[in-house]
Amino acid sequence: MPTLSRRTTLIIALACLTIGSAFLLEYFLTTTPSRPFGHTQMAHLIGWVGLGIIGLTFVYPWKRWRHPNQVWPKRWFQVHMVAGVLGPLVIFVHAGAHFHAWAPILALITMVLVVVSGLVGQALHYWVFQLLYERRHQQDFEGLSEEGIEAHLHDLALQEKALRWWKCLHGPLTWSFVAFVLLHIGGALFFGGM
Repeated sequence: MPTLSRRTTLIIALACLTIGSAFLLEYFLTTTPSRPFGHTQMAHLIGWVGLGIIGLTFVYPWKRWRHPNQVWPKRWFQVHMVAGVLGPLVIFVHAGAHFHAWAPILALITMVLVVVSGLVGQALHYWVFQLLYERRHQQDFEGLSEEGIEAHLHDLALQEKALRWWKCLHGPLTWSFVAFVLLHIGGALFFGGM
């Protein structure tokens, strides 16, 4: 099995295991079927904690937007990735398998789509950087000049349409998630969810 395929399989298996574990934890936290955990004060607190963790994912794109010509902030990218997985898991504990209103259902679906698109984007970046790294060493071994190598790698990077298409998907999905979360919070507050 190729490395990327094994890595992808591992990520999918771990994602399924953690999502299943979060739903199972929520199931055990529900004391009575008439009042699921998602409608308790503790679940609301867990929802706010999950939202706070997800909020950390916005620091990285904000820094990139504020300083577009600087080297990308690697530590904040790591925070972006960890919070982008940990936050949704906390939200799964908050939500559980109790689907009763459209706004939280749509928020949960778009959250899953954002996380999946983030994982796909991370895999694309890994693949592209590995490809460019291998090409650089191959051309260096073949004795090409540094200018020739840079020109060839620049041409390869410009052909990187997959990453451009991915950015056109990940951003709008994220903002639709934000809109559904705001609808969910507004509805919960309006209907006495706190």
